[in-house]
Amino acid sequence: MVPDGWKKTSFEEHIDLLSGQAFKSAQYTKEPKDIRLLRGDNIEPSSLRWKDAKRWPIDDIETYKKYELKEGDLVIAMDRTWVSAGLKVAEVKSHDVPCLLVQRVARVRARKTILQCLLIQYFTSHHFHQYVMSVQTETAVPHISAKQIKDFPLTLPTLPEQRKIAKILQTWDRAIATTEKLIDASKQQKKALMQQLLTGKKRFAGFEGEWEEVKLSTLCDIRRGASPRPIADRKWFAEHGRGWIRIADVTAQKGQHLLFTKQHLSELGINNSVCVDPGDLIMSICGTIGVPKFIGIKACIHDGFVVFRKPHKRLCLNFLYHYLLFIANRLTADGQPGTQKNLNTGIVGNIKYPSISCTEQLKIAETLTSADFEIDRLTIRLAHLKQEKKALMQQLLTGKRRVKIDD
Repeated sequence: MVPDGWKKTSFEEHIDLLSGQAFKSAQYTKEPKDIRLLRGDNIEPSSLRWKDAKRWPIDDIETYKKYELKEGDLVIAMDRTWVSAGLKVAEVKSHDVPCLLVQRVARVRARKTILQCLLIQYFTSHHFHQYVMSVQTETAVPHISAKQIKDFPLTLPTLPEQRKIAKILQTWDRAIATTEKLIDASKQQKKALMQQLLTGKKRFAGFEGEWEEVKLSTLCDIRRGASPRPIADRKWFAEHGRGWIRIADVTAQKGQHLLFTKQHLSELGINNSVCVDPGDLIMSICGTIGVPKFIGIKACIHDGFVVFRKPHKRLCLNFLYHYLLFIANRLTADGQPGTQKNLNTGIVGNIKYPSISCTEQLKIAETLTSADFEIDRLTIRLAHLKQEKKALMQQLLTGKRRVKIDD
């Protein structure tokens, strides 16, 4: 049922859509003075990314004036429109211009019947997300067409209601943006703390003396996992209730206290592997670190991991966790050559570890853990804000919940 005063329609009647130009790659430049080219790779969910951007000679800009973007334009990647982080749709900001629109990217501007500020809400809505997933062409490179974008169905409110709805949703957007900035600031603060506390540049009151270093292998047992046996061991796996931690289970969550559930574990089990328990510290050969927390199941690690256990009284595992995070990039840079720099027990065992009291280690670890808790708290708040806005959009953009129009 269409709400009173609203109109059942599609984007085609209300938007001006332009597809980009096929700029010849042979004429790309790297000159900072030249104009940036907006390709699909430059679009991330809700923002534009200009790292390694291609450029076009600024002297030729008049030839392609039609494809010059301006602040407030909406852009959508027509290839791989959906990625795991969301839809590749973004609003062009003041710092993004000047730039030129490249093929397989669409520029969208509102006509007089719809507000530009509300248009972005439609494009980032769950309804549009589901629509893209249902119509995109499933090929080697999933894509959508200009016609499919224009065919998106919606129920459009009157202009006065559009203004009020947009105003409400923009309030939520500001709260989300503020929380994202707080998260970024907290991460930078933690990074600065790590730089000071984990190098001895800053010491807590009561702790003195030279910060000497020892090999990590002298302070704990470092063991590498084993290769999995054939599927025939599945019976053993079922009987012993053990799971199998894969590299993929940790690489996506770098620097987190990892939570492995039965859903995260494969069905392989082996009876000669290195099993890990809650509280053990594990590190992948790619340099990712985690503290497994299991739910009703133990797990084994294969030879892509090392586990740190039986720590000496001079070693605090929580401090080691933060210390390994701090030096992870340097470690992988020193790793074995290959498709990527891989670590081994020799490299890990030779890590120079601060020979300071466990009391000081605990103090530093507590400070960094508190910083992590603050980041986690803000991250949870951000997720709640996004979820609440999503639910509100579902009501406001369909007319299930009406707004009061000011006189």
